Amino acid sequence: MGWCTTSDLDEFLAAAGGYLRARPAENTLLLTTAESLRAVGRQPPGSLFGWWEPRDGEVRGAFLHIPPGPVVLAGLAPEAAAGLAGALARQPGSVRGVDASAEAADAFAAAWRQRTGQAARVHQHSRLYRLTGAVPEYPGPPGYARVAMADDRDLLVAWLRAFGREVGELAGTPEATADDLLSYSGATFWETDDGPVSMVTVTRPVARTVRVNIVYTPPGLRHHGYAAAVTLAVSRAALADGASEVLLITNLANSVSGTLRLGYQPIGERVVLSFGPPTGPQPRYPTGPMPRYSAGPMPRYTPGPQPPNPGGRPGTGPTRTFGLPRPYGLPRPY
Repeated sequence: MGWCTTSDLDEFLAAAGGYLRARPAENTLLLTTAESLRAVGRQPPGSLFGWWEPRDGEVRGAFLHIPPGPVVLAGLAPEAAAGLAGALARQPGSVRGVDASAEAADAFAAAWRQRTGQAARVHQHSRLYRLTGAVPEYPGPPGYARVAMADDRDLLVAWLRAFGREVGELAGTPEATADDLLSYSGATFWETDDGPVSMVTVTRPVARTVRVNIVYTPPGLRHHGYAAAVTLAVSRAALADGASEVLLITNLANSVSGTLRLGYQPIGERVVLSFGPPTGPQPRYPTGPMPRYSAGPMPRYTPGPQPPNPGGRPGTGPTRTFGLPRPYGLPRPY
């Protein structure tokens, strides 16, 4: 049957929702973006969704494209990714990049260049982490975590704007993002006697899965452990609220050790390729053997008493798990 595409979010979720929810950790970007669009009740112009059905009629992959962001792929074999590039090249609209596993992204980019002449360049390489047990204890900095409220909107907008300037990946306006976060208690501050000193945002829960999305500490307040402390706090709160999976995506250039100390273990990698005018021969992203992560059962959280005060290691700057009008982004735990 091949690729089916639609601009109707409900049709997409009816066809591909079961496939996406069956593996919520691997499909977190598509799930959380779709859930954000559904909750808001509107989608940006030009949005396109699709699913891949081989001849057996079972969905084996999916994608979404929310301009001006990249085409986001889930669970695709390279040949299916290449087929999607061919299908999208025949449709009106602007595709500026692709976000997928390395093999699928490379296949998509090669097919896209063959049809459009555009070159692909590596924009970002990221690693997906899963919390693999109870949140660890650390001697943390002074202060406590609290959920952002309506009275915090101005500060939330200011920090989102600063994050966007520094990281360059906040989609949508800071005001709209802040309003969305406040609507589902999606932002948490670490607060001391001097006021808020760090912030973490999380996605809406989907299929009992939550993802840490943005971590931001103002430059003058970094290296005190505030970011680690608030990340631990929101991780613990997500588990207490019934999440069975708590995820985090970081830039591959960031240190792995800090994420591991927070109780997160790597489960996969993704690459974002951006497309532009050809400038001569371009190196393609390697498609050889990639690092393998455990595919077996992962340790699951067992409910029980949790220590009240999270701690942390010294943190630095912003963290992100991408950004559409979504919780779509790349956290880098600082």
